[in-house]
Amino acid sequence: MSLEQLAPAVRETDYLKRFDRHQYDKAFREYGERFGPLYAEAIRAAGEAGLADLAASLMDELEAGWRRQRIWNRTSVQINEKQMMVAYLSPMLVELEAPLGVAFAKALRDTWSARRPKDGYRIASYEKLASGFRNTILGIDVSGFINRKEQESQEEEEF
Repeated sequence: MSLEQLAPAVRETDYLKRFDRHQYDKAFREYGERFGPLYAEAIRAAGEAGLADLAASLMDELEAGWRRQRIWNRTSVQINEKQMMVAYLSPMLVELEAPLGVAFAKALRDTWSARRPKDGYRIASYEKLASGFRNTILGIDVSGFINRKEQESQEEEEF
């Protein structure tokens, strides 16, 4: 498995446009179908002992891509790629074959944090991320109101 096949899972930031409560589920499933088998194969090939090296190699590939960017665009690219790791790659890895998927997600996070100590991130599961979207109208959180209405309608149905 080559890094050229693994790196697009972080570099293709068009998925970030679909990171909202309406589109995330479908986008995450498409992402997993596309990149999950590639990462599963790479993780199996690396084995538990080689996960840190695989994470370091992937970071080397990403950093090489950042160096090719124009100076004014580097920070933006890094932010977007980090968001891809948080919102798509890490949750997908958590869902892969346990325990190697989780171990690789941690190795990748630790490699990122070692190289960017002030810019670390946390790993979250798909369920945790998907449950974090708020229901808003004109910027006002109406989650409590919607949940109360749903609860009232369920109570009415029970009687």
